[in-house]
Amino acid sequence: MKPTVALAISGFALIAVTYGLARFAWGLMLPDITRDIPFTPRVAGIIAACSFVAYCLASLGAAPLTQRIGPRYTACVASLCATLGLVLLAIATAPWLLAAGLFIAGLSAGLASPALAAAVSRVISPDKQPQINTLINAGTGAGIILSVPILMLLPGGWRAACVAFAVCALACLYPALRYLPGRGEDDSRAPAAGGVQLRKRGRLLTVAFISGVASAAWWSFGPDVLRQHVKVDAQAASMLWLVSGGAGIVGAFTGPLADRIGLNRVYRISQLCMGVPLLALAFGEGFSPWLIPAVALCGAGYITLSGVLLVYGAAASEVPAAGVAAVFLLLAAGQVAGAMLFGAAYAGLGATTGLTLFCALSLLMALLLPGRTTTKS
Repeated sequence: MKPTVALAISGFALIAVTYGLARFAWGLMLPDITRDIPFTPRVAGIIAACSFVAYCLASLGAAPLTQRIGPRYTACVASLCATLGLVLLAIATAPWLLAAGLFIAGLSAGLASPALAAAVSRVISPDKQPQINTLINAGTGAGIILSVPILMLLPGGWRAACVAFAVCALACLYPALRYLPGRGEDDSRAPAAGGVQLRKRGRLLTVAFISGVASAAWWSFGPDVLRQHVKVDAQAASMLWLVSGGAGIVGAFTGPLADRIGLNRVYRISQLCMGVPLLALAFGEGFSPWLIPAVALCGAGYITLSGVLLVYGAAASEVPAAGVAAVFLLLAAGQVAGAMLFGAAYAGLGATTGLTLFCALSLLMALLLPGRTTTKS
């Protein structure tokens, strides 16, 4: 297998596991978990926050860890964290064990993206790096696609699903060892010249943070909005969540699309796709065919946006892992803040007002470009 293909497949699989299974599957499992291990909504919020805190901490340490032990072993640590966290979730009998499992699982995503960005910068030629980075990033959608049928069809409920997820995470260990570069291997390839400069990274980080805030309306409250505000049943909400995650696969085409129309235009389109469906959800009631494209745009918009920000971040620093870690740290911090803000707006002003405000936030971000690149704009 060609090194480029092997790296792309290995990275895609690791992102599918660390993001789609170890991170985003929690929301789908939550209703079943609370039936087996009762706890209050406030405790549920604290448990969910553990994943975000772990992600932020891992993002802070990912770049120095990658420089110290190399992309290969950092990716292996990510795989093992996902495995251990999911196993702990599977055997949990109390809320504190769920929090511990989600914290450990959350570390995996914060480590995976910077490690893979560093691997791509070492193995892939500069002109192909945006395409490979965005292809790998689209693994999130594949993970969400995989999580829904496992949760719905596997005998044993959410505990058996966590075991299955853990097996998938452990399976990523071999390709990481086999195909990712180790410390000091071919470190001569730098980010493409003319990329966003480190001294100008403040605007990029601001965009990442505010985009994270805007994304929280769907990714933190999507299933609840569908159930409580739009008034669809549990099965329909699960299927719509599957559609949303599946649509994230289009993020794999971010690189080729950027070559055609420019990265800045892709960025604007992704912000519109993430924001406009919130307005549709704000004024919707009951299941309707229009819900399918709306939630699909939510998923495609966010995964594409994160891929665009990944490309900007990798070009923003002479150490790609550091640039990606910084961008994804701010994106996650924005999601934490956004979850709290949307939760307050949801409770105090209602879902319609909250969704409309967060839609406006995404539309506003479409006007603020993260930076300049060597691609068309």
